[in-house]
Order: sequence, then structure tokens, then C-alpha cells
Amino acid sequence: MILQLPERHDFSELQSTEAFDALAAIYGPALAAEQLHLEHEAYTLGEEKFREAFEKAQDRGEFSSSATAKPLLGTLVPLLSTAITNWIDHQVHKVRRKHVALGAFQAMNPETMASIVIRVVMNRIAQRDGAPTVTELAVSVGRMLEEECRYGRIRVAEQDYYKKHLKKALAQRNGMTYKLEYMAKIEDQMVRDGKVSQFAGWDDSTPDILFHMGIRMLELLIESTQLIEMKREHAGIKKLDGEYIYLKAEWAEKLSSRAYILSGIFPRHQPMVVQPKPWQGTTGGGYWAKGRKPVTFVRVRTKRALKRYRDVHMPEVYKAVNLAQNTAWAINKRVLDVANTVMTWANVPIKEFPTTERQELPIKPHNIDTDELALKAWKKEASAIYRKDAARVSRRLSYEFTVEQANKFCDFEAIYFPHNLDWRGRVYAIPVFNPQSNDMTKGILRAAKGEPIGNEGIGWLMIHGANTAGVDKVDFNERRQWVLDNEDMILRVAKDPLNNIEWMQMDSPFCFLAFCFEWEGVVRDGDKHVSAIAIAFDGSCSGIQHFSAMLRDERGGAAVNLLPNESVQDIYKLVSDEVEALLKVLVVTGTEDSTEVHVDEKAGEITEKRICGTKTLAMAWLTFGMSRKVTKRSVMTLAYGSKAYGFTDQVRDDIVKKAIDNGEGTMFEEPGQASRFMAGLIWDSVSVVVVAAVEAMNWLQKAAKLLSSEVKDKKTKEVLKPAMPVYWTTPDGFPVWQEYMIPETRRIDLMFLGDIRIQSTVTVRDSDKIDARKQESGISPNFVHSQDGSHLRKTVVHSHECYGIKFFALIHDSFGTIPAHAGAMFKAVRETMVETYENNDVLADFRDQFMEQLHETQLEKMPEIPTKGTLDIREILKSQFAFA
Repeated sequence: MILQLPERHDFSELQSTEAFDALAAIYGPALAAEQLHLEHEAYTLGEEKFREAFEKAQDRGEFSSSATAKPLLGTLVPLLSTAITNWIDHQVHKVRRKHVALGAFQAMNPETMASIVIRVVMNRIAQRDGAPTVTELAVSVGRMLEEECRYGRIRVAEQDYYKKHLKKALAQRNGMTYKLEYMAKIEDQMVRDGKVSQFAGWDDSTPDILFHMGIRMLELLIESTQLIEMKREHAGIKKLDGEYIYLKAEWAEKLSSRAYILSGIFPRHQPMVVQPKPWQGTTGGGYWAKGRKPVTFVRVRTKRALKRYRDVHMPEVYKAVNLAQNTAWAINKRVLDVANTVMTWANVPIKEFPTTERQELPIKPHNIDTDELALKAWKKEASAIYRKDAARVSRRLSYEFTVEQANKFCDFEAIYFPHNLDWRGRVYAIPVFNPQSNDMTKGILRAAKGEPIGNEGIGWLMIHGANTAGVDKVDFNERRQWVLDNEDMILRVAKDPLNNIEWMQMDSPFCFLAFCFEWEGVVRDGDKHVSAIAIAFDGSCSGIQHFSAMLRDERGGAAVNLLPNESVQDIYKLVSDEVEALLKVLVVTGTEDSTEVHVDEKAGEITEKRICGTKTLAMAWLTFGMSRKVTKRSVMTLAYGSKAYGFTDQVRDDIVKKAIDNGEGTMFEEPGQASRFMAGLIWDSVSVVVVAAVEAMNWLQKAAKLLSSEVKDKKTKEVLKPAMPVYWTTPDGFPVWQEYMIPETRRIDLMFLGDIRIQSTVTVRDSDKIDARKQESGISPNFVHSQDGSHLRKTVVHSHECYGIKFFALIHDSFGTIPAHAGAMFKAVRETMVETYENNDVLADFRDQFMEQLHETQLEKMPEIPTKGTLDIREILKSQFAFA
């Protein structure tokens, strides 16, 4: 059989009379019908996306890597691997006249061979251009096995080099031709260096060995799995007559059945036109129709994990999420009109705006075929353009989706975004198009119902306008003054944004554009202007704020604005200044460049590598220019468990690579060395600025390590304490279980076909063994995320109950509402931060919850909670810039 696209689903049950009647009673039949149509459409859109991916996988010859086919590999590879092993054994011990390809069979691992054969066969027979002949498929199988044998020996010879360089380089090359060309050059060099011997092609020694090997493999595949069958086709037609390979009917049906199921359970959720169904338990909230795959209140991997929450009493948590999802939004049509137009422009002067066309590749130099250096330089330039284009395509698709959804919902008076939680308690909107998305999306969305702005609201709107322009590191008076000083420009933009494009240069262009339109209304109507724009107060490096508050760290707290100050404290700039001071010292007192000599004893060759001294590296960074943008991501992720080696990746990807790609990084002669050097300086500097946060992270990791460690009796080996998950409850009552399990799989790495995971028990996703390494590395980010999730939920409930706020724009550490209520939100977010850490010792609570689970031999290994500092937590109430 030829593999066909799965049949389309009939999702008519999603428009059930039960759901319609319930909705119609509240919102009327028209809105009820519209909402159920949208929920039905979410499944049809999801099905269409699945079918497109299915066809692409077929056409690209990548079907074996698809969600439909992957589980079959786990079933079939062991069967074929056993058959290959048995056949080799039979050939070696019981057959006098050996098979012509026996030597080739013996040169490879049976499991690897089985993986390649099944993937090659599945990829080819899934293609829609007709069934392959036996000869064609046999040769393809044989050739792929030879290439794996040939280049796989490079991985064996240089495992560390393969992991660090080759694997990533192969993944970055699309298409088998490019992968093979790349590996051929690597092989040539390694042969010259004496690291591997010259590979003798299988067909060179024995003609047609690839064909014979492929034929035998196909026979073993049929015998062991019944996956394929041979059929005689086109009898009497000379050019076409032959044996063709087809998928066996039962396997085609299994694949089609799985594809049919998968295509129906991945809806592309959309905004709602009625208020979401309130959450009262772990299921049944959000969307009104039951759906094939209903959303759950907590995003967890297994039903077992979800069951834990079934009987948990957490009314404040449910209340907060229901209030968040009851927020009524609408499309800002003026911003949408502008977005629709600029999406058609060939060049948009917004930084990193994704244009419709890719950047042209550099012109190839005339001597590219004869000059190795010219070729290398051209490839470096070209690879930078390829990287930028991959990012452009991704952003373009995101922007196009935003505009498409906004146009779809622009005529509704109100739209809603159902919410749920991740397993750490962070609040998320469920649809992909939502207010937690990119700048364009935020600018296009506004409150469905505005209120007269009032004098206080005007002041907050001005601060918001300056923030979106990037003027957010000065005090509030200076931000408001910036708006007055630039009022002419703001009004010009509002009047004609397509010809007055100053808004495109702002920090958040589309949000600033929305502000311009809003300010035009304020100038016209004064404090009577009805404003529906969303204004947000963002935490100042939220993770460090929480660690500083729970440990009363005065220095760290001051650095992240928990203490009142006349000026904004910018921790990213503080760390940047600290690093810059070190650079200025090192450029004078640092080490000189050196050369590292590597001797290859096998080849007898000597190679030299330049090692940049700290003087050179310091000068490179001073030339580039130290700024908060260099340190921002590393400092931001410190509280989430990032260490010096993690900083290295961030500096390389965010700063060094981008600078080189944009032609601004010529000073980074050794990008890897420059990245590692800067990462070390940032780590040293930030550890000085926020000592308490680092201490808390280390303490949490020690606790998680002890809990996840198994304790055995030294003599009897009896398990006295098993490896255990980490559990804690947030201040508002949300329980968190951190339980990373080791998957019951074995991974088979292939040079060109990626890797596959073979499950020892196909029906079990995870083993019952705790992954101690992940438990330790994950505790710091997960713990602090659970605290900011609790703070956000408490703020929602408190601001609603005490200040009557009904509109919420929420993104983890960002708390938004309309200008008329901005002053109340400004107070509420501080009040809940103080209440959280004044009435809760979260680290002590965490310690109490796990100390009883430790074995007595572990108790002395558990250090005391880090000593608290002198920070007066109530000073947060007076701090203007803690959330601003």
C-alpha cells in the first residue's frame, strides 16, 4: 500500500446542543453559535496544520522522524536488530559459503544497521512519487549503510571533537548532499593527520556489494517485521516491469490510524468571544465545548501528575486564574490598520523587522575555486546571512499570524483569552495569539471597555509612553517631561503614522504607536478621555527581587529597586560598570597572548593555536563597548540557575555572533575565547552584587541533591531512603512537585539521520527513577518561578477585591491594567510583594517540607538556610521603581 493522508475528522460533536444551550442562556444564540464555531474551527485548523506537516515530511524524505512514525521505530528496530544478529551468527558458524556482504555486516553494530534500514525504507516508501523498485531501494539502503560505516568511524576516533563540533555542524546543514560534502572534507583532513585510515569503498573491493547488502536487509526486514512487501508491476512494459516495494496493508493502516488520531487532538486554540468557562477543578474550564483533547488547569505531562491536584484545596489560585481570563480585550483598529500596511512594505525601518525577502548572499570572489582563504571568507559571510534569514522567517511567520488573527477578531466588541498554569504555577494564556506575545501583538490589543482617564491616569499614561520609547531608566518626572518635550512628534505620528515614522525607532514600536493615538485623545479631551490602553508595571530583574526579598538582602534589594531611591537602579548597568572597571585594569595588567602547541604523535605533526591573553580580550571588549546589553541576559537568568558556562552561550549567541554577523564584531578575532572571558567576568561581578541570591541558589541545589539521592545500607545494600521528588507549596496555596524522571530509552545516534530513542517498554514514557542531575539543576529556576507565579496571582486577587480592578494584562513579572486604575495597580503589586515575604518564610517552609523525608545520615549534610540580611521588607511600599 502507498501511505495516504489520514481522513479528515468530523468535529461536529464539538457543537453539541448541551454546550450551545448553556452558552445561549448566558450570551444569546448568536454569540453561542460563534463561540462553538471557533472552538470547532480550532480543531480543523489544527488538523490542517498536521496534514501540511505530514505532506512535508513525506516530500522531504523525513517521514520516519515524524510524530506519526517515530513510535514504530521503537517497536521495529529491536526486531530487525535481533534478526541481523542471528543471521550474522548463522553465517559465521553454520554456512560454508559466506554471503558476499558478510564482512560489511560485521563492520557495523546491528542496532545501528536496523535503525538505518528502517528509516531509509520508511522515508522512501512514504514519498508520494510512486513506489520504489527493489533494486532502487536495495542500493539506497546499501549506500546509506556504507556512509554510516565510513563516517561513523570518525565519531569513534574523535568522540570529543564530534560532540563539540561535528554534530552541531551536521545539524546546521540541510540536505544530505551538503552533509556528505562536509564530512568528506573532514575525512580528508583526518586522513592527512593520520587520525583515520583511508576508507576502502565496499563496491571497490566487491562489485555490487551495496546491492547485495541492501537486498539481504530488505529480506531480513520482511522476515522479522512484515513491514513491507514486494509486488510485480507493469508486466510487459519493458521500462517499468519489475518488483516494487510497498508498505504492508496492516502497517499502513496502523500508521494511518495513528495519523488520524494525532490530527484530531492538536487544536490551534483561538481567543474566545464569550467569557471563558470558570475553572472549578483540574478540568472543565476555559473553552466551553468538551473537545477531543480538553485543556487542563495545570500543564503537566501525565494523568498521574494531574491527579495530584484533584483534591487540593486552592481557592485563591482558581480565583486568580478566573479573574485573569475574564479580562475583556478588543483589537485596536488604528494600530491594526498600520500593521496591515507595513507588512506589505519591502523595507520597514523597525529594528529586526522581518521583511518579505531574504538578504542576498555575498558575491562569490573570482578565485573562490582556487583560493582556500577566499572560499573560507565567503562561506563565513554566507553563513551569517543564512543564520539571519532563519531568524527572519521565524519572526515573519509570527507577525503574519498576529495580523491574521487580529483581522479575524477586529469586529468583535470583546474577546477573551482562557488561561491556565504550568506545573510551577506560572499563569499562561492558552491561545497562541495572546497579550503575552510580541510587541506587535501587545500594540494591537487594548481593553474592550475603557474608562475616563483622570488626572492621575494621564500621569501614568505619560510614564508608559516614555517606557515604550526606551526612556525607562530615569525617574517618573523625567519620563513625563520626555512626553511633553516630544509632544509635537507624538501628535504627528498619531495623525499620519505611515509618513511620520519616528515611532518605528522606539524601543517597543507598536506599543509606542498605540500610545501616540492615546495621547492624541488626551490632548483633545483632557482627563475626560476614555482610555483603553494597557499600562504595565514590570519587575526589576524579578528573580533576584524574589531572592533578595526572601533573604532580606539589602545590597541585592537595592540593586533591583526594592528600596526607595531618587534614581532608578539598573542592575544590568551596575554589573556592566563592574565588568568595565575590571577590563580597564586587565588591559594594563593582564596576560599577554601565547601559543598552544599540539603534537599529534600518530601523524608526527605539530599544530599551533593562538591563545589570546586577557590584555587582548579586554581591549576587544572595550573597543566593542561595554553596556547593559552585554550583561542583561546573563544577569536576568542568574536567578534561574544559569552559571558561568551558561553565560558563555548567552554572550556568544546574543552579543558576539550577532556583532560578527552585522559586521560590527571584527575585534573578536577568537569568538569562543572572547565569550568565555566575558562570561567569567560577568559571573564574578554579579556574584559580588547579589551574594544572597547566589547563596540561596546553592542552598536549594544542595537540598534537591539530598532528596534525589538514594541512601543504602553499606553492608546489606538495602535501600534506606529512595530517591524522592522535591515538593513545596507557594504562599497562595499552589503545590509544586518537581519530579524529573529518567526516560526508559536508549538513544542510537546516526551520522546523517539524526538519532532515535528505543524504549525498553514501549507503553511507559518514564522510568521510576529520579533524574538526580536534573533535580539539582532545575530547583533554583523552578522555585523562583513558583514564587513569582504566586505573587502575580495574589496581586490579581488583591487588586480586584481591594481596588475593584477587572482588567488585567499579565506576563509573569509584569502587571498591567488601564490608566484609570494604574495607580491602584501600582500600590497592589507592592502590597502583595510585602505581604508575601512579611508573612511567609518561604525558604524555611521549603526546608520544613523536606527535612522529614531525609535519612538521618543526610541531616548533617544539609546546611542551614542562608543568613538573612537587614532589608526592611516594608520599604518596598515606598519604592517607586520596584515595579515600574
